[in-house]
Amino acid sequence: MNKPKLSQLEMLVAIVDAGGFDAAAAQLECSQSSISHAITELEACLGARLLTRSRAGGIPTEAGYRIVAKARQVLRLTQGMVDAAQDEAALIGRVRIACFRSVGTHLLPPALAALATEYPGIRVDVDDSCEEREEVVRAVMDGRADLGIAHLPVSQALLAHSFAADSYVLVAPASLQIRAPVSWEQFKDLPYIQLNCSGALAILELCRAAGFQAEPSRTLATDTSIAAMVRHGVGYSILPRLAVYPEPHGVRIIDLPISATRQFAVVALPDNARTKTIQTVMRFIRNKQLMKKSDAFRAGLVRL
Repeated sequence: MNKPKLSQLEMLVAIVDAGGFDAAAAQLECSQSSISHAITELEACLGARLLTRSRAGGIPTEAGYRIVAKARQVLRLTQGMVDAAQDEAALIGRVRIACFRSVGTHLLPPALAALATEYPGIRVDVDDSCEEREEVVRAVMDGRADLGIAHLPVSQALLAHSFAADSYVLVAPASLQIRAPVSWEQFKDLPYIQLNCSGALAILELCRAAGFQAEPSRTLATDTSIAAMVRHGVGYSILPRLAVYPEPHGVRIIDLPISATRQFAVVALPDNARTKTIQTVMRFIRNKQLMKKSDAFRAGLVRL
């Protein structure tokens, strides 16, 4: 069964409002014959006569009045959909994001690419130079960033929305021979290198509670420096999985004997989080389908 077309409903309403076929044709900038043909098709589709045609114009029948009322509702809903879409597409603004290098490299690209396509008026600047969770939090609190992406926990003054997680892993020289199951004992002859950040220090305490006894032979501030040290056989470390992805040459990634997770969240000041532009960017970052397009998720390094 054929269904009424929006153009037919629009023409019907125009005839009633304008008072006739000729006036409606002028209003819609089309020919009188095309309007007449459309109304004939609409009447056939609905199985009812809608207009009584005369030299004076087109007068709605009883059924016509009912259909015109419904047609107005449909056209209002349709225009509302168009207006809503245009409002969204017209979003403009600049959003600054503070995050870790690994987040900017492995988690954000699919989301920001989709955002740029759908909302070209939104500019996103990413500062991925933060090495420490507190750096991300300070950037948001001080107003240098509108959004931050850090691992939990964060300041209670911020709104935090969790969206992804990775794990801490053992990072060792590729030449190291490891037997299953993995144990701390197998690393006793290799110097331990500590990443100097709050998350890694918290994981160290978790490992200590599970029997890890090694003391740091040295402490470094960046995961890339530690990975380079490990590659040259200087020692081994415990690092976030995303920080050593893709796996550097000469480095071996090994699951910890215990489970240790880093839970990421998008954080913002409450007032900022209420703005439409920032809400839109947050929605794209937390979109699970977009996250699944990231290489890190496909490699099984990220959980939602």
